[in-house]
Amino acid sequence: MNKEQTTYVDEVRAIIDQICQSITHSFVEQYVDVPAIAENRLALLYLFLLERGMTKERARTFTMSTALVQLGLDMHENVKNSYDNSLAAERNRQLTVLAGDYYSSRYYQMLAEAGEMEAIQVLSGAIQRVNEAKMKLYMAERDGRLSSDEYLTLRTEIDTGLYVAIVDKYADNEETRRFWTALFAETAAVENMLGEWEQLKWQQQVPFGFSRFLLQKPGATIAQVAAALEAKAMELMSICEQLVRSLHPPETRHVLTWITSRYSHRVNRLKRVIEEL
Repeated sequence: MNKEQTTYVDEVRAIIDQICQSITHSFVEQYVDVPAIAENRLALLYLFLLERGMTKERARTFTMSTALVQLGLDMHENVKNSYDNSLAAERNRQLTVLAGDYYSSRYYQMLAEAGEMEAIQVLSGAIQRVNEAKMKLYMAERDGRLSSDEYLTLRTEIDTGLYVAIVDKYADNEETRRFWTALFAETAAVENMLGEWEQLKWQQQVPFGFSRFLLQKPGATIAQVAAALEAKAMELMSICEQLVRSLHPPETRHVLTWITSRYSHRVNRLKRVIEEL
């Protein structure tokens, strides 16, 4: 890793640490499973903003605000349709909703204090579109008319909506807009496939997602679904790598290579563990 990459990685880690500090609350953590921070999307957004000529301080503010909104949306997505009648379950439901509201409201405070009114409008519009995509996904699933293609499309809109909104607003030309939109979409898809593959291997459970469509095929087994997820993840990783290789200038390409290489490390680590088992 060269000096430029090291500096960038240190800055991204500092942003993640600052976010973790701002959301840590012992009472919430006692009753609620806080979603993981979408670190790779955060890293990509920070790099995009720096490439647009933003100062590090302003890019950090945008990145942290977007990450907090994403946490809030992810938290709300964890709210279940039904809970048991225990006090712990009731607290979990209430705190999950309240924590999601709290994380989402923090973005407004952060951007307002920085005087970034335009960014508030960009993210508020993105939040609306993401929630609309979530409703479409829920209703299609409820009505039994959700196809695998529609699921993947809506899942991408949900996972990348905030970041794509920033790209749409601040990209300085159409080529840049297309590149970063595609990169966010492909990396989010990789993360989803890897997440489902890991859940299938570690928990021996079929997660709600692409796996369920694979398992609906006649004669499909868990092992076949896991193999299909691995193949799909490798295919998407290859697309990401091709996108990165097409990018100029080379300095940005080198940093993006570090981000996408994290997926390869994750796959190799999972394979090693599986072999040991």
